[in-house]
Parts: sequence; structure tokens; C-alpha cells
Amino acid sequence: MPTPSIAPRRDVPALPIIAVTLAGLVLRLFAARGDLWLDEIWSLQNLEKIHSVGEIFWGMSQDNNHFLNSLWLWFTGPRAPALIIRLEAVVCGTLTIPIAAWLCRRAGATAAFTAAALVAIAPLFVHYGSEARGYAGMILMTFIAAETIEGFLDSFADSDSKGASQSTAQKCRLAFGVAIAIGALFHLTMLMAAATLFVAALLRLMLRGLPLSKVAHAGIDLAIPAALGTIPVAGFIIAGVVNTHKIELGAQTPFSLYHLGQGLSTLFEATLGLPYWLPIWAALAITAILVSWAAAVTPADRRILPLTALLLPPLLATLAFLPNVHIARFHLISALGLVLLMAELFAWLWRSHQSKWAVLLAAAICIGSASNLAPLLLRGRGDYQTLVRRMEAHGATTYGSNMEAELNRTLRFYDPRLGKLLVSAKSADWCKAPPDWYILSDDPSGEAPHRNFGPPECGTPYIRDIVISATPLSGLRLALYARQK
Repeated sequence: MPTPSIAPRRDVPALPIIAVTLAGLVLRLFAARGDLWLDEIWSLQNLEKIHSVGEIFWGMSQDNNHFLNSLWLWFTGPRAPALIIRLEAVVCGTLTIPIAAWLCRRAGATAAFTAAALVAIAPLFVHYGSEARGYAGMILMTFIAAETIEGFLDSFADSDSKGASQSTAQKCRLAFGVAIAIGALFHLTMLMAAATLFVAALLRLMLRGLPLSKVAHAGIDLAIPAALGTIPVAGFIIAGVVNTHKIELGAQTPFSLYHLGQGLSTLFEATLGLPYWLPIWAALAITAILVSWAAAVTPADRRILPLTALLLPPLLATLAFLPNVHIARFHLISALGLVLLMAELFAWLWRSHQSKWAVLLAAAICIGSASNLAPLLLRGRGDYQTLVRRMEAHGATTYGSNMEAELNRTLRFYDPRLGKLLVSAKSADWCKAPPDWYILSDDPSGEAPHRNFGPPECGTPYIRDIVISATPLSGLRLALYARQK
């Protein structure tokens, strides 16, 4: 294990980081092609209800309004090419790559390059770094906030110049608050990330043996800008509720440990290149082995942040019984922990002259990531226009679905572009006039070649026509059925 007395070199060659950043940009540009999916469409359709750009911040009240992403979408408009609509995410996702390298430079050049490479190619970062939502901006601000915490903690070790260290600490605290403010305007999960970073910073100061009074003082110094950073998003949320007299929430899946394991395992698979088809227990076990190995070879002071990022948010989610924990994107702070630990592990392997293990592990991550990325790069988040064209091939037609609201939103977006010929069938009219098509959403086990749909008293036979697959991180899996005549 590395000894704290030997500090790794912090100078990081620029050319490898630039090359990796450009590679990451290319991947995100390719991933930004293809049809928009439900949540992106929803974000665009929200803007149809408002009349001015300011209403994004005080005239909308729902959890699907990612403020800064909505601001970008307001200026692009719904008819812009998908690449333009997703360009904000591409920029934020690409910028995260060099920021990750800068954050991990304290463990040496190898760690910095590893962090940049992992953020550049990991399906999780590529996916959310090319989707017209607020997650890419939130991830970028999380990495920046983590760097400000490192700078703040570094100032405590600068005993040679007290004035300089105080000035550095003050700048880092200010930057911490700004990162929280901007990140929360991209997505509210930034608040969990901020809390995690705050707790990790205090734990690290305690580990260094500082008196509790100094730790408490440092906590106050960090808490003030953090609290100020939450004011903009809190103010806009309150303004939205006051102006609309309501708050709209998407579907809420109750908490369960199974759902928590599902969300975390998907996030781990998408970050480390593990196969998506692994059972939940296997993905969690492999990740636990890698995390334990990396933590064991990481200096005690630097292992606290990644372990806190991996353990604290799931613990809080369990104690609070938070809903929707089965969704990987609500655990993004844990991805920061994985990046930090993998950077430390590769740096240790390189310093320990165990290049064989480093190459094998890097090859496994690269091959797994390529395999997980392939569907996104080849098929995008779903080919919804093909489905609409298929239904409209013979003119005006009707359809039913097991997810009426979601499908109506998606099809309404593409139907005007392709013919405006689709009509959602009313349940009351089913027995008299069964719909021509039925769309079965997110039910792979139910996709039999022949199925009956409709009320029990007048079930109608349908034949499976086409299946639109999706990625594990977003998109809708749709099976299109034609009414048997």
C-alpha cells in the first residue's frame, strides 16, 4: 500500500487528457443522435404551457422541470435537430472529463488519466452526457463541487502561509456554494451530492486529528455557502407552487430494498462496464469486491469521500423510504465515488509495477463499456418515428396502450411531423370499435406473438408486428400489435 509520506506527482500531461476528452466528445455526439424519448419530449411539451422564458422559473411546478435544461430547450425549440436539443448535455458531459482528471491529480498522473478515461467512455456518463435533461449539468457541478472541497481541505495542510491558506479556503467555499446553486438548477439530486460532500469533508478533518472545535468551525464555514447555494432552486420551487397552486410529480414507485438494489446495480454496471444482464446480487458483489480492493490501497484520507458517496446516499434513502430508488439516475453521486476509487486503484497498480492486472482490468472495463454502449450508439433511445410510420402506413388509424398517458405524449410529438393520423382509442368505445393497433409498453415477458387486449367481455385478438427496444438507462420498450382481421 502507498505510504502517506510519498506524495504522487501532481503534474498531469495535457495531451493524453485532451485526447481522451476529444474521444469522449465524439462518443457523446454519436449518442446524441436518434429520436427523443419520453422524458425529453415531456420537457419540451412542458414549455408549450408557458408564454415567456421567465415562467420556466416561476410559472411551472413539477419535478420534470430541470430549470437550466428547460431554459436551453426554450431557445432551441421542439423542432430543432435532436443533436442541437441535446447539445447542452453534450457540452456539460464533455467538460466533466478534464474536471475528473483535475480532481484526481492528487493521486498522480495515472489516476488523473484513469478518471478522465472512465468518465469519457463509461455508458453512464456517455448516456446522460448526451440526453436533453439536467443530469449532465448536475454531474459536472458535482465533480466541480468535489474539487472545491479538496481545495478547501488542502488549505488546512498549508501551514507555511496562513494568509494564503485562508484566502484559498474562502475561494473554495464560495465556489462550493456556486456549484451547488448551479447543480441544483440542473437537477435536485445535487442537494444529496452536496450533503454527501459536506459530511465527507468533516469526516476527513476528524480523521486528521483536528480538535472538534476546529472541525465544527470548518463545518459552519462550509454550511453557510452550501445553504446559500440552495436558495435559488428553493425560491423557484416555492414561486412555482405559489403561482400554479399545485406541484406535479411523476409516477412514484414505493421504496423497497429490492428496488434500491436494482437502481444501484444498474448504475454500477453502467459505470464499470459490467454486463446489464447480471443478476442484481452478482453486480453488487462484483462492485463490492472492486470497491474493497480499491479502498484498501487508497490512503485513508482520500478513501473517505468515495466511500461516503457510495454508502451514505443509499443509507439515507433507506431511512427515509424514498420512492423511485430503482432508477439509476437518482444515485449519480455514487458514480463519483466509483470514479475516485478506480483512479486510486489504477494508480496503485501502476506504482506497484502490477501492470498486468491494470491492463486486464482496463480491458474488462473497456470491453464491457463498449458492449453496453453499442445499443445506444446503434439504436439510440428508441425508434419511435418508425413505429408511427408503421401505424400510419395506410392512413388514419386508432391505437390503445397499457401506458396511455406516456404513449400519447410520445406519439403526439411525432404524429404531427409524419401525418397527424393517429387517434387514441377511448376505453368506452372498445367493444364497438376496437383500435387498429395496440402498443404494449415495458412488458417484455408479456410480448407473446399472439395476444388478446381489451375488456374481458370483448377481448380482441392481436398479432405482434414490431418491437422497439430501449436502453437500461432510458427509453421505452414498445411492442406494436396489429388487430387480427
